Amino acid sequence: MSTATLNKLVAIETKLVFRDLLLPLLGIGLPLGLLLIFGSIPAVRHPDQDLGGLRGIDTVIPSLSIAVALAMVGFVMLPAYLTTYRERGVLRRLATTPVRPAALLGAQLLIHLAMTLGAVALVLGIGTTTMDMTLPKHPLGFLLALALSILALFSIGLLVAAVAAGPKVANGVGMGLWFVSAFFAGIYLPKEVMPHALSRIGDFTPLGAARQSIQDAWGGSGPQPLHLVVLAAVSLIAGTAAVRLFRWR
Repeated sequence: MSTATLNKLVAIETKLVFRDLLLPLLGIGLPLGLLLIFGSIPAVRHPDQDLGGLRGIDTVIPSLSIAVALAMVGFVMLPAYLTTYRERGVLRRLATTPVRPAALLGAQLLIHLAMTLGAVALVLGIGTTTMDMTLPKHPLGFLLALALSILALFSIGLLVAAVAAGPKVANGVGMGLWFVSAFFAGIYLPKEVMPHALSRIGDFTPLGAARQSIQDAWGGSGPQPLHLVVLAAVSLIAGTAAVRLFRWR
């Protein structure tokens, strides 16, 4: 397939994705809302002993906002759109045209990747310009953690899309993954004040590893090898399973 065809398909799919504003609002609006709400609390601009003397605005707040963006896109949006297309027969009809179903999958991945990176850019831009947030002190570690986090959570989303019978099932599974993962990742209650056992479990969950690796990179210590290994392993296992189980029809 030519680049021009892919670009045209991406443009069409982008219009369709943003026609329904609810899911894009979750992917972009929710993390920005969390940033604005929690970032406006005066206490997050002061050193916190629970954070090793670092400020919440430079650790917990940005990692929370970005983790929510990754989870909403990976767990909810991506499988919802793909299962809807399968249920409506869009992929089956594409099989009779020069545009192969795999092209649609590639376009959807590019759109959701762009949406994720856009949310990250907005968190960085708004946080640093209006909330006294610093940029990640370990930029290479941040980029590595972000890349592996996207791979891991998108792979899980593709796996959900591969096995879900339809969009309602995909939405249910995706939201279930979100609520459970958010708990162990410290979205509801910061990991720094969680019981050690629960916090340790979170280190081995994809969203928990994603958030903690981003937070560590932002604070300057750099991602821990454990979290990077968890993200890489999830990407490999879930991605391989999604490829083998994905049904176009």
